Amino acid sequence: MQKNFFTIMLITFISIGAAAQNTKPNLEYRIYPGTVTTTDGQTIKGYVDNRDNESNQSKCIFYTDMHDGRTRKVYKPSELLGYSVENFQYKSMDYSGNISIGKATRSFLFILKPGPIGTYLYFISREEQPVWQKGDEEPVSNASMLFGFKKAVLKLVGDDADLAGKIDRKEKGYGKLDIMAIVDEYNTWAAAKK
Repeated sequence: MQKNFFTIMLITFISIGAAAQNTKPNLEYRIYPGTVTTTDGQTIKGYVDNRDNESNQSKCIFYTDMHDGRTRKVYKPSELLGYSVENFQYKSMDYSGNISIGKATRSFLFILKPGPIGTYLYFISREEQPVWQKGDEEPVSNASMLFGFKKAVLKLVGDDADLAGKIDRKEKGYGKLDIMAIVDEYNTWAAAKK
């Protein structure tokens, strides 16, 4: 029983990570064109200092003129809704990783796939953790999917009665290993409702 559980855990983390590997940020460490979006919704164009994945989560170093260090401003996640560097985007949300103790801190999470349910990546110790968020609701981690899949996934997709029924009945293709396909199906359904 325990062996099967750990095998399922391993397969889940590998498959989720494999789906994300080709789209994560892979820019050199330097200044790129980018934007910041302030908490009042204003988007400002300029240049963003791209650093490593973990550093990009804790602050955004922004310049209005890349050749003038006096225009440098450092933003914390609490000061922005998000930012972009080249074609990569980050969203500010309360999230401290799969296993956080106490209240989550605000971080910039990499937007892997936008949509009604967005798929994000959180980087910690050179590892990436997938995270899902519906609108501005509390984010759902891959750990919560692993240990309470039905409850966690229904929190995200429960308003689509047909999809929720497939998950509830444990139909083939609607289990833990299919989370990316489930989110895609939900996002297609939500877009068609508009």
